[in-house]
Amino acid sequence: MAMQDEMTNWKGKLAAYRSEALMALVVIVTAIAIWMVPADKEEALPSLPQLPAPGPEAERAPSAAVEGAAAFRGGDKARFFIARLRADSAEPDADVVFAEAERLQDAGNLDDAYLLYRFAARQDHAQAALVVGTLADPAYHTATSSYLPEPKPGQAYKWYSVAAAAGNEEAERRLQELRHQVQQAATAGDEQAQRLMLQWR
Repeated sequence: MAMQDEMTNWKGKLAAYRSEALMALVVIVTAIAIWMVPADKEEALPSLPQLPAPGPEAERAPSAAVEGAAAFRGGDKARFFIARLRADSAEPDADVVFAEAERLQDAGNLDDAYLLYRFAARQDHAQAALVVGTLADPAYHTATSSYLPEPKPGQAYKWYSVAAAAGNEEAERRLQELRHQVQQAATAGDEQAQRLMLQWR
């Protein structure tokens, strides 16, 4: 009889433990569900500062608007220029972008000019691709004329190839010169040159 009472007590305790465990499980699952529901968050701020709004003169001449904007960091003039052109049309004209890049280069603004040259080169502008290739080419690279701190033969190959594909004969000639230079470096044991030679068509 005592054994039966003990079994009944034990079953009662087991049922109580199960109830407590089930309640604890419900609390934990509820807490996790609440934690996983996304909270309303404010949108992240843009990574670049807001640029000054262009004045009415920007519609007549994007270059003038760029000159009139104050407190630009390196590359901001190029970004402002592209943003202004995009406001006027679906995609900026590569010839207009190239002309602005030339103007900025002549003014000694190498970083902005470089960004605009690359933008135009990505639109298959042959002359822009030739310029970007030249800036990276070890045979033409100088610290005073290039935005890049050191020559990059792989980039020169890439952009000369774009210009050559667009029919630029100078780019084809420079590709041959670059190939000769890279081949010499590869023969001398330069691993980067050896990798680049594997890409050469």
